[in-house]
Amino acid sequence: MSLIADIFPLVITHLLPTGRDTVSPSLLNLATTSRHVRQACLPFLFAEVRWPQRSKTDREYGLLFYPESLWPHFRLDWHDEWTEPGRIRYGYLDRDAIYCPYHMDLAIYAIPYMPKLTKVTLSTPFLPPQALYEALGQCRYLSSFTLIDTPIDQSLMQFYPVPLRRVNLTPVGQTLRIGDGPTDPKFADITYFMRDWRRKYRAQANLRGYREIRSSGVFLRQHAPTLTQLELSGDLTAFTGLATIDWPALTTFVLHGRIPNLNLNLSFHVGPAAHSPSLFDVLHRMPVLRDFRLLFPQTKSQEFRFLDPYVLANPENLAKLASLDSFAISNACALQGIFNYMTNLRRLAIMALVDLPRWPIALSQPQVESVLADVGASDCPLKHLRIIIEDKLTPAICRLIATHCPQLEVLEIERCGYHDGKSVASCQEYLEALSPLSSLRDLRLCMQFPEYDEIDDMESWRVIRQECAAFFARGLKSLRKVGFEYRKRTGTHRYQDAWLDYAIGGPEDGEMRLSLLPAMWYSFPEVWEPEEFRF
Repeated sequence: MSLIADIFPLVITHLLPTGRDTVSPSLLNLATTSRHVRQACLPFLFAEVRWPQRSKTDREYGLLFYPESLWPHFRLDWHDEWTEPGRIRYGYLDRDAIYCPYHMDLAIYAIPYMPKLTKVTLSTPFLPPQALYEALGQCRYLSSFTLIDTPIDQSLMQFYPVPLRRVNLTPVGQTLRIGDGPTDPKFADITYFMRDWRRKYRAQANLRGYREIRSSGVFLRQHAPTLTQLELSGDLTAFTGLATIDWPALTTFVLHGRIPNLNLNLSFHVGPAAHSPSLFDVLHRMPVLRDFRLLFPQTKSQEFRFLDPYVLANPENLAKLASLDSFAISNACALQGIFNYMTNLRRLAIMALVDLPRWPIALSQPQVESVLADVGASDCPLKHLRIIIEDKLTPAICRLIATHCPQLEVLEIERCGYHDGKSVASCQEYLEALSPLSSLRDLRLCMQFPEYDEIDDMESWRVIRQECAAFFARGLKSLRKVGFEYRKRTGTHRYQDAWLDYAIGGPEDGEMRLSLLPAMWYSFPEVWEPEEFRF
């Protein structure tokens, strides 16, 4: 038993999968060796589980529930197809033809007996019952809560008094894509947008809107003193409400989805408002904020102005910009005149976002040049740059990046809607343009390669990228990872941008080695660290 207690955590950690929502076959095999080993493996095997499961049912009792003390992450993910008229399962339609589930009492009863519960995700096609929120509010170790694609009402206010540290609130039907890369497969299925319950929800948007915003505001006000990370959709908030809340511990703030309603009066302040609050009024309530992401999708309406370059800026607003060390923004926002005030910026991501099923339009080459000039003018110690562009990548852009961002360690330049074709420059020219970056260790480029036939058995498109990776590894001695963009077929007539990444092995034996890495993607709204593609 002492061997299991001392050594097995290290062994199990080594066998854990890198992707989410996956189970390691090696760990499953290890768990079958003995009873004591199985007990040691169970908490890791059940670290992330969803309920309900289609296969875990009983003819007499209906949905079955898992043992309640095995996992720290519980995900209530009700299946959409169970709510469709004519195919109702494990529930019924009330007098207003709204789906109401059976068996929710199983989860409500079990939650208080989950001593290791630290993270909860809810995704349901119905209003979660108030008793569920009350049960979650009593979980003393619960620190992370995610509410995705789920209707909201005042019952959310009963999620109390547990001191949450991380919260993600995403409304029903929000389907955003960054660039033209991988998305959740469920968004590629047209039935996702045609479900009866989502149709009814959209029809009642005007009635639900204020109620959802108000309920979300009260919920956030309750947990603001302890929150360190907040991911919030603009559909569920208004600046008038956020600007009246103090966020003393918040270090990461992600504002995504549609631009918050600027005219909605949702203030908790009693009496006439002095002025219409702006985004900076919200940020000034966050004294320790370091990572700010403004991820609005492109629309036909006027772009969002975070900072107007033609108006004399408030010194307090400029000081707030200077305090950020990580900043991500979409090109749905006006970019001119922002970056030259971010003097302490270490990570920067400039994204192209849009609502599915449309494709975004990224920065043009003149826009990229203007942004890089502002970054250079700030003289910030930028270490990490991720940018999505619309035009072909040229050595001139790479040279401009090396000039204005000489301390870069991570560089990712993605082309939105990549395609092979006639190369605009050779590998040597790109290498020479990036050679001043002496600290560069992680590189991703969208440089264009010759176009090859898709049925080429030799996979020439892959071979030429591997040869180019080896060339960069020899030329940039600090590199530890290098990747190149390509266009991946995902269906008969569907394509998406993807990356071919290689790890560069050290020359311990005098020989450089390349190892192909698993496919990676950024799970929205993450923009800094990709994870293994799990679909």
